[in-house]
Formats: sequence, C-alpha cells, structure tokens
Amino acid sequence: KACSLLMKDLWLARLSRPDIQHAVCYLATHVTKWTRNDDKRVARIAGYLLNTLDYALSGYIADPAEKLELVLYVDANFCGDWDDTKSTSGGMLFLQGPCSSFPLLWISKRQTSTSRSTTEAEVVSLCDAIYKEGLPMLDLFELLFGRSMCLWCQEDNQATIKVVQKGYSPKLRPVLRTH
Repeated sequence: KACSLLMKDLWLARLSRPDIQHAVCYLATHVTKWTRNDDKRVARIAGYLLNTLDYALSGYIADPAEKLELVLYVDANFCGDWDDTKSTSGGMLFLQGPCSSFPLLWISKRQTSTSRSTTEAEVVSLCDAIYKEGLPMLDLFELLFGRSMCLWCQEDNQATIKVVQKGYSPKLRPVLRTH
C-alpha cells in the first residue's frame, strides 16, 4: 500500500508539486528495503499534502516572445543523505520576462559520486542542469521563437561562480549570475 501511495506522490511531484519531489524520490530508493521509518516518512508526506492542498504551481506569460528568456536556478546540498555521502542536485527552469514567469521543468537528482566540498557538489549540479536540461530547452525555444535566446543561470555559491567563470568554458562566463 505504501508503494502505491508513493507512486501516486511521484506522479503528483512530476506534474505540479516540485516541493515534494526530493522526499518522494528519496523514498523511491527504499522500495526494496522498506522499514517502519519509511512508513512514517510516507505518512509525513501525506500529512504535508493534506495541509497544503491550496499550494499550486502557477505561471503567467504577459510579454511578447522577443522579451522572454530562459532562467535556470541551480542548487545542491553537500552530503545530504543519511544513507550515504552523496549530494543532491536541484534546479528549476523558467521562461521569464519583465512581466512573465512560467516554470518549465524542475530537477531533483542524487549525484552519482561523493563530492569532497560544497563547491564541487554545486559545480556538478550546475553542469548537469545546463547540459542536460538548459541547453536542450534553449535549442527548442530558439527553434520555436525563430531567434537566438539567452540562458541565464542563477547560482548562490560565490566559490562556484568564481570556479566556473575562471576555469570552464568561455560560453558560460556571461550567463552566470547570483541571486
């Protein structure tokens, strides 16, 4: 029964509730080794959903296509899992303009290897989000709008910004901004 509820929560997280995606994906990794603590976690997610029924993912477009840009917000935690020392990458891609903000996709993914610092976890998250999500969407929207667009990356870790701007591709230098 818990697995059935978990799959429904995963479906909900994919469609419209990015706030529960990390917790649901974490529990999905425990399906083969389920414990009483996992039952408590599922109950906690269900309680959270019941208390946040009025939460809704919303977006609005009030600008012409030539004023819209892609904005990618990226973050990572450092050794955030209790089970192992792997970090989690997170991100959210928006189509934004002066009077527009429309969420396109969100990411919550456990990294495949252990990072040795917060900066390393952030760089892995940034590169993953840019190359797997941001650039393909940039190509799609350039094709749809028939013009070149910008992909702005928002990163909150100053060390990561400095590492990426100095040591990585010159193409990324103008697109990194802090929030």
